[in-house]
Amino acid sequence: MNAQNPYAATFAWMNNEVIPYLDQLPELSHAEFLRKLEAQLAKDLYPVEWGELSAEPTAQSIAAKLQQAVQELIQNHNNTLGQVLYRIDISEGKIRRLMASTTPEKRSEKLAFQLLEREAKKVWLRMNYR
Repeated sequence: MNAQNPYAATFAWMNNEVIPYLDQLPELSHAEFLRKLEAQLAKDLYPVEWGELSAEPTAQSIAAKLQQAVQELIQNHNNTLGQVLYRIDISEGKIRRLMASTTPEKRSEKLAFQLLEREAKKVWLRMNYR
């Protein structure tokens, strides 16, 4: 296991640097997209404290922080998890299907990816349709 992120082995998508919509932007816009994505996640994941925003975030650093935030939400803020998902605009039906079709060990991974996918879409739309 990675000393910086003890969950790295659990989150296979994180190791592949899979950030939805990133490949749909010109290479010059990648850094801006990642900065905006990190800021969006930090804002929407309240009550979890994201920490300091990085000047040069990477796909891996964002995914690692997101995974930790999801773990904290599940473990320490489970009563507000529904509010966070509503704020991010992930449908209740989608979450119910995800929870029903996923083993408990994989739920936080799947949930983290759903959050990442939705937040990346928001940022991508804003960057392309200002």
